[in-house]
Amino acid sequence: MSRRYDVEHDIRDLKVSLSLENLRCRSVDMMKKELLTSVVAYNLVIQFRRQAAEVAKLAPRRLSFKEVWYTFRSFLLNQPPCSLSEWQTRYNDALQIAAKGELPNRPDPSYKRKAHPRRQKSTKFMKLENQKQEQKPQQTQPEKPKCVALCASTRFSA
Repeated sequence: MSRRYDVEHDIRDLKVSLSLENLRCRSVDMMKKELLTSVVAYNLVIQFRRQAAEVAKLAPRRLSFKEVWYTFRSFLLNQPPCSLSEWQTRYNDALQIAAKGELPNRPDPSYKRKAHPRRQKSTKFMKLENQKQEQKPQQTQPEKPKCVALCASTRFSA
């Protein structure tokens, strides 16, 4: 495979697997923090994938990023605190499971590829935000008392 294809997949892994498609921040500083945090998480998973590839005796790109990320997250991040020896056991178990996430060996395409096909834009996040806005009760101002038609039509004679 070409280097361009690898770069396209790396960007897709960052955007899709690490949920960077929709940034939830509202300020520039928070956007920088969110991007940097995602890049740190990506690098951490890449290092974990390299170690899992050594266990499986494969090239690191032969392991699925998404499977390695899910394994890393479920075995190491979403667990309660524990002792060092228990954590090392979890880490080794996670490496063994991540090493099994080998991608299938697919032949090269028979046609000349121009670019990686684009995914459809995800609008799920925007739809959820719109639904939240619609579900919020509308703040209504109390109605002003209206003049009764009878008062307006009555003429006072002196």
